[in-house]
Amino acid sequence: MLEIFSVDAGALQQQEIITPGCWIRLITPTDAEIVRVSSELALDPADLNILLDEEELPRIEHEEQYTMVLIDTPYNKNEEDITSYQTIPVGFVIRNDYIVTISLRRNLILDKFASGKIRNFTPAKQYRFLLQFLYANAGLFVQNLRLIDKRTLEIEKHLKRATRNEELFQMLNLSKSLVYINNSLKGNTGVLEKLNRISAASDIISDADKDLLDDTILENRQAFEMAQNYAATISSTMGTFASIISNNVNGIMKIFTFATVLLTVPMMIAGFFGMNVIVPFSENPVSFWTISLVSFAVSALVMIIVYRKFMNGT
Repeated sequence: MLEIFSVDAGALQQQEIITPGCWIRLITPTDAEIVRVSSELALDPADLNILLDEEELPRIEHEEQYTMVLIDTPYNKNEEDITSYQTIPVGFVIRNDYIVTISLRRNLILDKFASGKIRNFTPAKQYRFLLQFLYANAGLFVQNLRLIDKRTLEIEKHLKRATRNEELFQMLNLSKSLVYINNSLKGNTGVLEKLNRISAASDIISDADKDLLDDTILENRQAFEMAQNYAATISSTMGTFASIISNNVNGIMKIFTFATVLLTVPMMIAGFFGMNVIVPFSENPVSFWTISLVSFAVSALVMIIVYRKFMNGT
């Protein structure tokens, strides 16, 4: 899909033709749309296609003719009532008086720009647009990280009451999500640092926007540190519950061992006296009660020994 936005009479308007100062938004573009944008802006179609690769890492390339930026953004995916917090790339191409954004899916932040919900936004100021997006993107990462932390606390409460596979799988899913987020924020940090160096060596970013760049770097750093802390917390929590599960299994095995020993002794004695051979007390009228009492006594003795050895851990 191809959308073109520009400011007309102080308001953001959508139009059909590409004009200087406009924003060209590509969402899962067709080959024809890529060819059109490439030809009108004198871009290499391969540069646009490579920005659609989900495996591409965040990076920035600054040339005399254009600046190309690839940024990872949060993307939430729901499957079987389980939310996965993933990331997808969004590409920016800044050339002369034009800015192009390209992505495989709709982006929540770019939707806000397109609907005019971002203050002081104008497509004609391309680098300010980029910085505003980067700042909002870092804030969205922070928001998702807080949701992950909240969900982790909820799962911990359930696991304290009963350890179930469902909660463990959800914890594993959150742990994987944090790995994706950590890697994406690390890549975005590299992009921001390089952009900061480029702005220091050239005048592509105005002095008024450099404060926004500094705020964006701080916001992204905060998100990165939060992701690392939450990842360490979930890893520690998973290790703790693994130990709890192991201890519970050991306790259950002790109970089964205890019960097995208790049942084995009477069965052995009954088996010996049940043989089809001559056995002691066979003619005694009270032999049944005598054997039963001896069995219970031996079982009680074994119970005491097993309890002291295994149940008390001595």
